[in-house]
Amino acid sequence: MKITCLVEDRARPPLRAEHGLSLHIEGDVNILFDTGQSGLFMENAELLGVDLGDVDLAILSHGHYDHGGGLTQFMEINENAEVLAGEGAFRGRWAVEDGADRFIGIEKITDPRIRLVDEDTVIHDGYTILKGFSGPFRRPLGNRTLFMDSAPGLVPDTFDDELVLVIDGPGGLTVVTGCSHNGILNILGTVRDHFPDREIGMVVGGLHISGDAVYVASEIQEFEVGKIYTGHCTSEEAFKVLGRSCNVNALRTGTVIEVD
Repeated sequence: MKITCLVEDRARPPLRAEHGLSLHIEGDVNILFDTGQSGLFMENAELLGVDLGDVDLAILSHGHYDHGGGLTQFMEINENAEVLAGEGAFRGRWAVEDGADRFIGIEKITDPRIRLVDEDTVIHDGYTILKGFSGPFRRPLGNRTLFMDSAPGLVPDTFDDELVLVIDGPGGLTVVTGCSHNGILNILGTVRDHFPDREIGMVVGGLHISGDAVYVASEIQEFEVGKIYTGHCTSEEAFKVLGRSCNVNALRTGTVIEVD
């Protein structure tokens, strides 16, 4: 299996970066996991030699613009792939800071290829989407400014639409996450509960860690993760803190991860 990062917050020319995440996963199933905030992932894919026309399935980790903003463009160039998104992914999402509301959701798309997922789903032998992450660990501090639409008005976002992909291979479990808004610790706890006899070989994606890095670093050792590839919403300080106790690697536009 090979994971190629098509969009991330950092890149080296000629590749370009934007605040967002998009991963191409080539294995028994060819998967596009998130689409960044624009069509930039398609430009980078061409430079990297990734054929998005061969993608069998697209997965939207959650309904934020920097993860699903390029979905329309993808569906225009790939007319066959099914798109899986969590129930509630297309609700209105907002960042509220200093009394100002900023829309951070994604355009609602009506298309028969889009399937809303409301439970754990096996998409192929060894490929499982998990949804619903409860646990004892606190959620990221950065969630405090994030809200969603509801009948009474804006309420704190529950991120109940968040999806995580778990791939079971010879080297253990590979956990692919977009932003880990439910908390990477709760996500890993859910993975462990779902696959109690399997080791977590790798975590790939954003961890949404800033001021809570020391807390996460102290607790994540419990899960004995083999490697972590992260960037995007993982701050530079958090990257350094995690690196003191974990095998942490930089996830950048153009990063290629070979999984045995």
